Amino acid sequence: MKILGILFGLFTVTLSQVTGLEGWDIYIDPGHSQTANMGINGYSEAEEVLRVGLHLQEILLNKTDIDTAYICRTNDQQNVSLSQRTTHANNLGASWYHSIHSNAGASDHNNTLLLWGELDNGNPDPPAGGEEMSEYMIDLLTQGMRIPTIGSWGDCSFYTWSDYCASSGGPYLYVNRNTTMPSELSEEGHHTNPPQNQLTMNAEYKRMLAYTFYWSILEYHAIERPFVGICAGIATNIETGLPINGAIIEMNSDVYITDTYESLFNQYSNDPNELRNGFYYFEGLEDSIYTVIISADGYYSDTSQVTIIEDFVTFHDVTLLSDNPPFVEESTPASGEEHFPAWNNIDLTFNRPMNPTSVLDALTLEPSANCIYYWHQNQTLLSIHTDTLIYLQDYMLTIQSSAIDVYGHQLDGNHDGVPGGDYELSFSTGAQDMAPPVVEDVYPSNVAQNVELQPIISVVFDEAVGPDSLVDDLFYIERFLDHSVVPGVTEHYDVNEHSILNFFPYQKLEADETYVTRLLPGLSDEFNNETTTTNSYSFRTGTMDIEIENIDSFESSVLTNWWDPQMSGSTTGIIADNTNMSINSDIVNHLTNSSKSMQMNYAWNMNSSSWLIREYLSGGAPRNVQFTDGYTLQLYVFGDGGGTKLRFCVDDHLPATSASYHEVSPWFVIDWYGWRLISWNMSTDGTGTWLGDGNLDGTLRIDSIQLTRSEDSVQSGTLIFDDLRIINHVSLGTNENNYLANKYQLFPGYPNPFNSSTMISYEIGERSFVKLEIFNIYGRFVKTIVNRTQNEGHYSVSWHGKDKHDSDVSSGTYLYRLSADKNVLTGKVTLIK
Repeated sequence: MKILGILFGLFTVTLSQVTGLEGWDIYIDPGHSQTANMGINGYSEAEEVLRVGLHLQEILLNKTDIDTAYICRTNDQQNVSLSQRTTHANNLGASWYHSIHSNAGASDHNNTLLLWGELDNGNPDPPAGGEEMSEYMIDLLTQGMRIPTIGSWGDCSFYTWSDYCASSGGPYLYVNRNTTMPSELSEEGHHTNPPQNQLTMNAEYKRMLAYTFYWSILEYHAIERPFVGICAGIATNIETGLPINGAIIEMNSDVYITDTYESLFNQYSNDPNELRNGFYYFEGLEDSIYTVIISADGYYSDTSQVTIIEDFVTFHDVTLLSDNPPFVEESTPASGEEHFPAWNNIDLTFNRPMNPTSVLDALTLEPSANCIYYWHQNQTLLSIHTDTLIYLQDYMLTIQSSAIDVYGHQLDGNHDGVPGGDYELSFSTGAQDMAPPVVEDVYPSNVAQNVELQPIISVVFDEAVGPDSLVDDLFYIERFLDHSVVPGVTEHYDVNEHSILNFFPYQKLEADETYVTRLLPGLSDEFNNETTTTNSYSFRTGTMDIEIENIDSFESSVLTNWWDPQMSGSTTGIIADNTNMSINSDIVNHLTNSSKSMQMNYAWNMNSSSWLIREYLSGGAPRNVQFTDGYTLQLYVFGDGGGTKLRFCVDDHLPATSASYHEVSPWFVIDWYGWRLISWNMSTDGTGTWLGDGNLDGTLRIDSIQLTRSEDSVQSGTLIFDDLRIINHVSLGTNENNYLANKYQLFPGYPNPFNSSTMISYEIGERSFVKLEIFNIYGRFVKTIVNRTQNEGHYSVSWHGKDKHDSDVSSGTYLYRLSADKNVLTGKVTLIK
């Protein structure tokens, strides 16, 4: 908003005219039309470049002896095509074609760019001149906008992602290609960059950009630039860096008021505080030193001196300091907050940088606590750390009005706009624990595939779950196909401040089917913090069953068959008094109706350089079990989450029993809580390193179970072992292509995977009511394909990857379920887009 001193029309007639452009003219092309290429704040590229073009036309016509300056459009209503522009310029026989645009891209980018007509061979598009003019323009435009630049480029070299130049010969840009005179296209700063687009809303800013094009034309013609006499800059808040709306800038008798919501920004926003540019501009200044006075409501005024330079815009940015007193903008906890976690930091956010010493001298906390103070964000955020707050206690934090900011302004404690008054923050702490139990781990993990047919389902919580809340209907396993609950037994364990729910199914699950672990709201901890959300985790069983041969179920003779750890000479790095093996009758594997298990208590000597516990199988029936490397060796391990490592050790080359024939499995890190099955597939998993040669090439038997500590493991803990065994895998059929005795049959989808549609075929043995439905892998209903009575026969139907609303579904695996009479068959297909 200009008040005085920028009377362009009156001023220009008093100047002597720049000569040297006689006999030359220009066609000015403000790019696009109407409000095309809308900027991020609702101000379009088309509107902005039109006004830059009109300013350039006015400057050339009033300040030079140019023959004429044509312009292709003069208002925001005209709609002029590219062909109309270039044809018009060609028909006029214009000497030059200058196209004005603003750049675009990510909102955090801002730069300038000049593009001149280039042929595919790299030569300038004749007639020559565009490349030279672009070199002048890119420098002056970039200096004027004070932003980075991409530079001046031939358009074919710039648009290398396109093969247009290679096929056409170039140039790439329409205006460069279809004009008969020298041409170039300028890209000003981004209309997609919020600060830049708010600057270009200013009328005088656009005039300043027009001057940079004007000076480029003079330089191209080797015409000396006249004394510029322009001063411009941005007024900002010295603390926040934000431009100031309504700042008053005085230079001698001239006054400029920066744009405000009322004067400009209300056209583009309903929020008076959203838009700002702080731009000011004076033109027609003399070669002199000026006093600049800046003031604004809510700020201290400031005065500075500026010397007007001769040949370019004199940039003079100004800053003001807010005269608002400092106050606390935000606090954590909020004033009056109850149940504030006693272990959290107390955070105070001030509206301006504070003097730390004055604040801490004025701060008290009642009841008192040991506090450590941290300042952040340029001394505007005070974070108070204390580990001595009392649970369920009322507190009062006070900062007396003697606190000041870094500029010496007194604290406005009660935030009434007047310095003075104490700041008071009252709050009360909560209980020792205020969060409900959180699930840390589940087995099988969500959407796990090829899960064993009789898994121990495990849910681990981050804290102890109160046993009174453990009712059967809050935790169960569901067969997705018919939503039936899987029968079994659930056990609850507390280990190292964690609760574990282990579910033991009574029977094997169906092969190649989806099951869902459901955990309903209502579980609570010892402080009665109750879960409020439902957790569901789906998994799919594999198609392999197992044949089992037990080595030791640990039901009898454990203490005679197995040595105590210290009895092995290989055991080292332990605390002997706390390392031992015993029988446990409370924590057992219910999958096998076990009544006893082996308990291993371990304690590592942290001063040792090596650690090993060798739990040696010395005799009895388990030692007589022999096998080969074609088997998988398994053990159920009840983990304590301590990070201890476990491995199997076997004797190789039986009947030879030399120590050099001891081979070991890779290590298993026990980072879980509760029961988990570990497996060593001896034919595929390889071996670890101990005494043997690393090859399993003879008859095998169990030598020992071994433990060691990892870098991050705890010093001591307890592990429980049950059901040491070897297994063979046995392949099973799946539900797909499954024949039933009454000849109900469901065939695989074809094609599978599919992109647009898949054909599902089935056979009905007798007249039945048939339903064919689609579900996603999580068990959620997607669409019904068939829902009617059908006669005996073979049927085919297509699914086009649509849901019940006929909307496209996402890529993934889907289940299709056929229900006919009392028969239920399922298959699966995969959609790939």
